[in-house]
Amino acid sequence: MLDLSAVLKNDSCPQETADALKEFWDKALFHPWQEVNSRPRKSIRSQFVELGWLLAGAPGELEKQTLHQMGEIIETLHLGSLIIDDIQDNSDERRGLPSLHQMYGVPLALNLGNFLYFQALHLISQLPVSDHYKNKALLQITQTLRDAHLGQALDVSVAIDQIERSKIPKLVETSMRLKSGALVKLAIHLGALLNPDFENHEALHCFGESYGSCLQKLDDVGNFTVGSSCKKHLEDLRLRRPSWIWSVFSQKATEPEWKFFNDAVQALPCCVKLQDFVNKTDLKQKAFEIAQTDLAETLALLKFNLDLDEKTPAYQLAHQLTVKLTHAY
Repeated sequence: MLDLSAVLKNDSCPQETADALKEFWDKALFHPWQEVNSRPRKSIRSQFVELGWLLAGAPGELEKQTLHQMGEIIETLHLGSLIIDDIQDNSDERRGLPSLHQMYGVPLALNLGNFLYFQALHLISQLPVSDHYKNKALLQITQTLRDAHLGQALDVSVAIDQIERSKIPKLVETSMRLKSGALVKLAIHLGALLNPDFENHEALHCFGESYGSCLQKLDDVGNFTVGSSCKKHLEDLRLRRPSWIWSVFSQKATEPEWKFFNDAVQALPCCVKLQDFVNKTDLKQKAFEIAQTDLAETLALLKFNLDLDEKTPAYQLAHQLTVKLTHAY
């Protein structure tokens, strides 16, 4: 549960004022936040904080509560980005229920999405860690937010079906790396920073970016489901957003298949042509298989770069996350 009284405890807002105005903040901020935060979620990204700590050698005694707090920082950033994404995509649904801007209006949802970015930064200052760690973590979060907005700029400004076919893979790869990849890299980095003596951060950064991109690939394949009752399915196709589906099809489809796919997308929201496309080609299965291969190769490279034994807690957690990811979508 969210500790709303702790959020309101702020030097810039005297307790007397906070108590007097709490009902307004409840309505405008905390109730919407509580509502969406209580919905079912995978919480995969928060587990990468613990993985980063383990990969860096799990130095000293660290309370599980501290790792949990770090995980919540990542989930807070992620939730803020989902709220903003839903506004930009005009999505009807999030986690099985109406999206926040549909329930509370764009102004309140936009304010909450932005608030959560800064709340994550604020939570860093509350961690029971050194000032040196906090400064590094704040710099990394700031860089991640900047990168994510660069990635989002590609998503919201590009009609992918109007892009030259040969340029689609690079555009999609860059968008995934700057958004999903950057957030997983941040989670791992927050855990690894707890060991000041750990030096091989480059290997972890590469792993985080690749792993986060694989997460997005699997999510994109899962969302390419014709006839699903979930309103989020096919959203990227309808909006012509860059996605793993477009990347794979642009590389693997024959010219007739490519035209078939584009025609089917043009016909949306009518799904008859798209269902026919899925029935007559194996391109969706290819996209899933390539994503699985990329995920396995990413884990194998991490094992090689850090010389991990399969029996170590770090490798076992990485392997468990791989299995979980493969079946989550």
